[in-house]
Amino acid sequence: ELEDILDGVNWLEENYNVDGERVGIYGGSYGGFMTFMAMFRAPETFAAGGSLRPVTDWVHYNHGYTSNILNTPEVDPEAYERSSPIEYAEGLEDPLLMAHGILDDNVFAQDTVRLAQRLIELEKEDWEMALYPMEPHGFREPSSWLDEYRRILKLFIRHLEGP
Repeated sequence: ELEDILDGVNWLEENYNVDGERVGIYGGSYGGFMTFMAMFRAPETFAAGGSLRPVTDWVHYNHGYTSNILNTPEVDPEAYERSSPIEYAEGLEDPLLMAHGILDDNVFAQDTVRLAQRLIELEKEDWEMALYPMEPHGFREPSSWLDEYRRILKLFIRHLEGP
């Protein structure tokens, strides 16, 4: 999937004169997971990213969903390690926004908090975390949606706008 995203960026550069130095990425839930993988594993491609309610470590996600794809951590720990963004956090080079609802009962907020701790341990800079105390996985309050997308817009304006 990451290769598809990278191919998409290359296609935009070749066919629509997109400035490859000013490409951002964002997504929520699985899209947040993909944003992490892109920012950590292909940092030369993306100048900024926003990861919303993302899975950071498949070991901590819904067993029924994950075990159908990766088996279990006991049976195939390598699959979990290769598939979890937290294992690639050292690759972060550019600005990153992480946003998560504290009441998320699908992807627990502790996943994002654990990744924040990893970024601290790696002494990474230029990342931020926004936590939404009253929000589940799919935000319900318009004010939370507004705040989240304002943050993404500001991130992209700050880091993607050209001269």
